[in-house]
Amino acid sequence: MKKRGLWFIIGISIVLLGGIVGWLFRPPDPTKLVTNGLERLNAATSFRYSLTQYQWVEGKNRVLAQVQGEKDGGNTRIVGELTGSEVELVKIGDSTFSKDPFNKKWIKFANGQAAQEVFLAELSPLSSLQMKELGEVVLSGQGKVNGERVWICQLKPSVQNQMMEAFWTDFQYTLYIRKSDKTLVKATIEAKNKARSDPMTMTLEFRDIGKKITIQTPTI
Repeated sequence: MKKRGLWFIIGISIVLLGGIVGWLFRPPDPTKLVTNGLERLNAATSFRYSLTQYQWVEGKNRVLAQVQGEKDGGNTRIVGELTGSEVELVKIGDSTFSKDPFNKKWIKFANGQAAQEVFLAELSPLSSLQMKELGEVVLSGQGKVNGERVWICQLKPSVQNQMMEAFWTDFQYTLYIRKSDKTLVKATIEAKNKARSDPMTMTLEFRDIGKKITIQTPTI
C-alpha cells in the first residue's frame, strides 16, 4: 500500500513537472511578441543605430545608404554615406545642420522640416517600422544579435509611411526581438520598386537603448 502511494505521488510529480517545463519552454505568441517589441523600442527616448539600404540598379546590388546614428529625444546625429557621398547631419528639434565634407564647416538648412523629410529614413529610423496592420506574424526561429539571444519573426504588413508607400510595394519584414526584455533590436525590410520591380533591402540595428546620449548643436 505504501509503495502504491509512493508511485502515485511520483507519477503526479512527473506530470506536474512536465507541465511546468512545457510552460517554460513554450514559444511566445508571435503577434504579441512583435507588438510588444515595437512598443518598447518606440517608447525609448535614446538609442544608437545603424542603417544600411541596398537596391538593385541596372542589374547590380548597390548601396544607397550606410549610416551610423544616435538619438536623444528630439535630437539626432548621423554620419556615413548616402548614394556614394559622405554625409554628417545633426537634427536639433526642428533645425537641421549638415557638415560640408570638403571644408568641414557646418551649415544650417533654410528649411529644416523639408530636410528632415528628405532624410526621413536616416534621421528617423523608427518611421520605417510604423505599420497600419501587422498581418500574419510567423515565429520563424531563434538566433543572436550582437551576442544576445533573440526571437525571429516574419510578417508582411501594410506600412504607415507615405514615402515608402509611394516608391515600394510587397513589403516583408524580419524582426529580431531580444529575449531578455522583449525589445526589438534589429529589423530587415525587403520590398520591390513600384516602377521597375527591382528589389530593395534595408537593415536596421539598435543598441544602447535607453542609455544617456548627448547631442549638441553644431557651431556654425
